[in-house]
Amino acid sequence: MTSARPSAIVLYRQLAPKGIAGLLASKCVKHFGVPQVNELTGRLSFAEIAGSCAHSTRNSPDSGVHLTESGFHRTTLNRREPPMENRNTDVQKMIEELNQYMLPSTLMECFDAWREEAYKEAIRSIPKSSPGWFLDMLNRFRTPEDRKESLLEVFDPSLFTVNHPAWQSPPGTVIELPALTSEIAAKADRESEFAEAAREEVREFREHADLYDDEELMQLGAIALAGLGDQRRTFQNREAVIRYLALNASPRMEDLWVSDDSEWLEAPGRRIEFPDMLAWRNEQLLRGDGPPSLREQELICYSEDEIRRFGLDMRSLFLHDRPRHLAICSRCQTRLESWMKQLRDFDQQTLEPTRRPEA
Repeated sequence: MTSARPSAIVLYRQLAPKGIAGLLASKCVKHFGVPQVNELTGRLSFAEIAGSCAHSTRNSPDSGVHLTESGFHRTTLNRREPPMENRNTDVQKMIEELNQYMLPSTLMECFDAWREEAYKEAIRSIPKSSPGWFLDMLNRFRTPEDRKESLLEVFDPSLFTVNHPAWQSPPGTVIELPALTSEIAAKADRESEFAEAAREEVREFREHADLYDDEELMQLGAIALAGLGDQRRTFQNREAVIRYLALNASPRMEDLWVSDDSEWLEAPGRRIEFPDMLAWRNEQLLRGDGPPSLREQELICYSEDEIRRFGLDMRSLFLHDRPRHLAICSRCQTRLESWMKQLRDFDQQTLEPTRRPEA
């Protein structure tokens, strides 16, 4: 068994891109001269970018207009350009914030939205520092080349769904996923390579888990259940939690799936039912939970003509009566991204010099 980490292990995310949630911010900075992003607060909020972009089109780059918590205002603050790394950080914060309110456009995105809410519920009752310590322990178990940025990334069943139809299916409330690695290991032949790899991973993880008491491991187990969408599982003792965490967080078991996924394909799948996350997100936005409350018409997707107009001239988006819809709708983001790609490809083809036929 090779110990090399296949680069293909991270490609599954690229098959269902989140879209262009950063488009609003990047276009504001690039086209409308917003050189100082929120000098007063040091962060960029949904309200600032999604609610005020139209105003920016009526101000020149030299007019001293800046983003603040209450929108665009003229200010006498220092107008020096911030370092590029600070600007990139602000845009990244904005993207992360917008993703929390994205309307799911596929069944897999609905499932992901439900996982995120289940995760928030799981960490609500534990000390705020605990998730960070848990992630540190799991990353040491995974080794630096396989480290993750969050517990939700560690316990992400989407890894085993590269060609799953749910990536393209319309929003829904029921999804069928492959069996978890811990379930497959429990039924594997004890003499098989799979079973031997599982035993080694459990032994190694047990050493990392020795630093945590039973209650803390149960808390991490609850987080793993939320992330994996495992609704019926309960843990009877410490050893059961250790085995579950080790097998479902193991990069070695992930590599086995990359090299040969037959064990996962042959095992009975999981049927997971969850609430209507599209309706829940719509209600959340209309109530104003988190970002500014939206009008009901702002939840309506753009027409094909509007998408094409935005692609040809982004300023038309900022002057539209529903510019904030793009920030919350991954479907419209994907449509606009696809149209803009067609325009780029066309431009490249027309700019290429005419090739002379070979003699």
